[in-house]
Amino acid sequence: MEILFMTFKLRAPWCLSLKDKRSVVKAIMAGLKKQFNVSVCESGSQDATQMIEISTAALAFDHAQGDSIAENLINLVYRTANAELYDVFKEYR
Repeated sequence: MEILFMTFKLRAPWCLSLKDKRSVVKAIMAGLKKQFNVSVCESGSQDATQMIEISTAALAFDHAQGDSIAENLINLVYRTANAELYDVFKEYR
């Protein structure tokens, strides 16, 4: 068993307040939790109105399953986010 740890960095230049940003973050986090049952949190850039950083953690049996999960997570964030995905960090622990 391995832990797949991923961090997604997004940019939402149309968010003018933290309230606008919160709606984007909540939608992404709810989608990840609902569809993949992963642990999700907003891990950084919490005071910046236009920058979003979300981290996830998931269990995988091996690298092959972890890579599949990672690809699915990236696709979901890309499809559902009302923001520009500009960086993805993936790590196995």
